[in-house]
Amino acid sequence: MNTIYALLAHSWSGLVIAALVALLGWLIVRAARWRGYPRVRFVGYAIYGLAVLLAAGSIVTLVRISRAEAGHPPMGKLIDVGGYRMHILAEGDAKGGPTLVWIPGGHGAGLGLYHLHKAMRNETRSILFDRPGTGWSDTGPFPRRTAREAEELRALLDNAGEKGPFILIGHSYGGLLAANYAKRYPEKMTAVVLLDATPPDVFTYLPGGGGPAIPTGLVRSRQRAGWWKLFGIWSDPDRQLARRNEEIARVMRVYDESLAEVRGAMRARSARPATDFGSASIMREWFDPKSVADLLVYDGELANLPVFIVIPEGNDPKDVQHQLGMSGDDLRRAINFLQRSRMRYLSASSKSELIHTPAGTGHNYPYEAPDFVVETVRRVLATSRQR
Repeated sequence: MNTIYALLAHSWSGLVIAALVALLGWLIVRAARWRGYPRVRFVGYAIYGLAVLLAAGSIVTLVRISRAEAGHPPMGKLIDVGGYRMHILAEGDAKGGPTLVWIPGGHGAGLGLYHLHKAMRNETRSILFDRPGTGWSDTGPFPRRTAREAEELRALLDNAGEKGPFILIGHSYGGLLAANYAKRYPEKMTAVVLLDATPPDVFTYLPGGGGPAIPTGLVRSRQRAGWWKLFGIWSDPDRQLARRNEEIARVMRVYDESLAEVRGAMRARSARPATDFGSASIMREWFDPKSVADLLVYDGELANLPVFIVIPEGNDPKDVQHQLGMSGDDLRRAINFLQRSRMRYLSASSKSELIHTPAGTGHNYPYEAPDFVVETVRRVLATSRQR
C-alpha cells in the first residue's frame, strides 16, 4: 500500500491515471470495432468522457498547487535531510538557554502551533518545522513512520545548525513524536512537554473494539481526501463535520481564530495529495507490530529526563460517544481508560510531573487556553535554565 501512496503523492499522478483510463477506453473502442459490437463502443466512449473529466480535475489541482506555491513562499528555510528537503522556521535568541521545538497534532504542518511559537520567540529560540509531505517540506520517502520522522527531525536540526539543547513540546500525535525523539537522542534534550500526547497504547487496548477502529477510520478518511485532491474536487472533511456538529464547529472556530495570521498559508499548502497520503501512511504504522514496537515509549525509557504531562481533568462523555460511537458499559469503560492511559507517560521518566489544564478545556486546549500553555512552557524554560 505504501508503494501506491508514494505514487499517488505526486501531484501530477492524476494526469497519469486519466491517461490510463483514456487508454482503456481506446482499447474497448478498437476491440468493439474489430469484433463488430457497436453497442460496446459506447462503453469505450463513456470511459473516454470519464478520462476527460479526470484530466480536467487534475489540471485544476495542479493550478491550485502552483498558485499556492507562488502566493505563499516558505516562511523559513528548506534544509536537505538526505536527498529531500524539510522546512524549518527558527526565530529568536536562545540567550544561553534551551531551544523550543513545537510539534502540532495529527500529521500536521508546523504552523499548527504558530500562535504559541509567536508568543515565545522573543524569550528564547523557537522552532517550527514541517513533517515530510506537509507545509513546505518535500514529500519524502514512504512508508511514513514516527521512528523515521524522529530521525528526520534530528537530521533537520543538525543540518540547520541548531545546537540545542532542546525542549520538545508536542500536542496529541505530535507528543508521540516528541517522546520518540527524546528516547533516541536524550543527549540533545533538556525537557519534554507532552500536551495531552497520544497514549502509547490507546489504539491497541481501547475498550469496545474502538482501538483498531480509530487508525482504520483515519486511514480511510485520509485516503479519500488524497484521491479527491488529485482530481480537484476535494473539500475539507472537518468543515463538513462542523456543519453537522456544533462542538466540532466550536473547535474549528477557536482553531481558526488562534491561527488567523497563518491560516491562509496553511490551507494553501495543504492542497497537495501528499499531505493526506502521508497521514494515511503514518497511521498504518499501528497495523505493523514492528512499527508499534519502535513507536512505543516504555516505562523508564526516558530515564531521568524531565517530562511534563499536561492533560485535561477528564473526557466529556458526549465527545467520546460522538467520536467512537459507543454507549452503555463500553462508553463508561472507554472514558475510564482514556482518563488513565493519558497518564502513562508518567512512568517513562523518574522526573515526570503531571499538570492539569484549566477547568472546562478538552483535548484541544492549546487553542482553547493558549495563555496557560505559554505560562507552562515559560516555567519549564526557567527551570531548565536554572539547571
